[in-house]
Amino acid sequence: MYLKWRDRLFSTFLLLILTPTLLICFLFYAEAQEAVFELYETNMDANMGLVDERLMSLFQSIQKDTDELANKLALRMSEEPSSVNVKRNGFRREWTTQQSVQNLFKRFARNQKVVGDIVFLGDDGNVLSLSEDKRWSKENHLPLLEREQWGIGENKVDLLAMKGHAGSRKSFFVGKRMDDSNHLSAGLLLVEIKLDKLTDWIRTYVVPKEYDMMVLSPSRTILIHTDKTMLGNHVSVLPHYEMVHSQSEHSEEDGVLSLLIEGKDIYAYRSVSEKSGGVYFEWLPREGINERLERLNLIFFFTLFLIVLFSCYVSHRLSKWIGEPIYNLVSATDSLLQGDFSIRVPIKGMKEITLLENKFNTMAEQMHALIARELEHSQKSLDQIVRSFYLAVEMKDPYTAGHTERVTHYALIIHDYLQEHEQLAFSRDDLRYAGLMHDIGKVAIPDHVLLKTGKLLPDEYECMKRHSMIGAEIVEQIENLSHVSPGVRHHHERWDGNGYPDQLKGEEIPLIGRILAVADTFDAMTSTRSYRKAMSAKEAYEEIMRCQGTQFDPSIVAVFKKAFEDGAVQITQPTDCKGRVSKDREIS
Repeated sequence: MYLKWRDRLFSTFLLLILTPTLLICFLFYAEAQEAVFELYETNMDANMGLVDERLMSLFQSIQKDTDELANKLALRMSEEPSSVNVKRNGFRREWTTQQSVQNLFKRFARNQKVVGDIVFLGDDGNVLSLSEDKRWSKENHLPLLEREQWGIGENKVDLLAMKGHAGSRKSFFVGKRMDDSNHLSAGLLLVEIKLDKLTDWIRTYVVPKEYDMMVLSPSRTILIHTDKTMLGNHVSVLPHYEMVHSQSEHSEEDGVLSLLIEGKDIYAYRSVSEKSGGVYFEWLPREGINERLERLNLIFFFTLFLIVLFSCYVSHRLSKWIGEPIYNLVSATDSLLQGDFSIRVPIKGMKEITLLENKFNTMAEQMHALIARELEHSQKSLDQIVRSFYLAVEMKDPYTAGHTERVTHYALIIHDYLQEHEQLAFSRDDLRYAGLMHDIGKVAIPDHVLLKTGKLLPDEYECMKRHSMIGAEIVEQIENLSHVSPGVRHHHERWDGNGYPDQLKGEEIPLIGRILAVADTFDAMTSTRSYRKAMSAKEAYEEIMRCQGTQFDPSIVAVFKKAFEDGAVQITQPTDCKGRVSKDREIS
């Protein structure tokens, strides 16, 4: 009942602490998620602004350099005679002019990483180009070009794209019309911007490669794309164009779109530049956003874990402060009912409970003192009874005077050398009482048998063997000693099963009986009897060693050996005579 009440108290405190705390945590977590998306949008907007600025700067730089190249080219060509038949140092002037133009073109291409071919298309049909390209020929040296405007006002740059030529949309051109010395049109200078080189330049020097992006011209031609096969195409060729188009129509403002591209759920950020008119898209899979949230999730759950742990600790301390004193009183009362009168409760808790704890301790002390006096009186009475019994035996058989106490002494020595788990089989007092009472059955043996000095006849020997059974029956009648009767009954059993009264074998013999067998035999051999003289301690020890595994338990003999070698076993009887255990009279 009390434990259930304490659990309810703990649960109540825990609920009161956790509920508002968890609510606040989840609200903050939702706000933090929104902050992550806002940060994502801010990063995307910054990236796209940087790309727009760099593209505008790049196109303006190429336009400016193209104008300068056109001026240098016009100057170089004006310095050369118009005739192509004049020779100088054996070389045609035409070759010299082409070579110098090629050098100009090469220097220009080295300075601009996104430039492909550079070509001059003369109005007279002459074509000078950086590389041999089949797109340029005298027959078709002025292809149809479409104009694409990038930028607004003074920042405007005109980009040209070829029409009607397969694959031509992979490039855009910056053009410059050139005049001759008479201010007449001489031709058109075109600088090619390769879209694949432009994409590599953006991905290398402007934005990280982990971002997937797309840039559209004002006419919605794809200038930059992660998938280079899409470069130069109209945006409508994209497989997900309809989804992008339908979502972007809902709002003219920049923002995040949720798209499904090739089975992947992604977030895309769309931005339209007011400076260039270009449209920018940048996207990454939803897992990318989730990766950004992992640290937030880790912090959140770690914080949540600490809060739960702290809440449990506080709730436990509160419930313990209130409930533990009561629990201690209940537990102590149970101990009193089970007979433990030494129990005391600590004085702690509320004032009312400490008063009750003091009263309980006073009551327990008084009961303990009373029970201790009763136990002491009972113990003395039991000891007197036992002493009376074994003194009666010794008075009847003077030759065994002191034998009972010596056997008990040796048995207790063996007990003290046992392993701790073996000592738990019975108490030291149980062994002491069994040792003092082990020969009590001899009071029922007739004197002519018990005191006979010669060899016992078979009938007399059988009568003598009955003393162990008689002794066990006597001990069983004493209520406080009945549990030690197996030691009295079986102290003459043998390990090989040839003992008496029940011919038990091995571990069938109670441990207390196996210990008494060694102690009883050792004292019998070292004591002088009417039918033989005493052995020395060394001889008796060697005889017990010889009989291990037959008469005695080997493990008990090993313990006895350790005690003997340590000097714990000492005898007081004289050992001037040698002998062996009598085969006719081994009862002691």
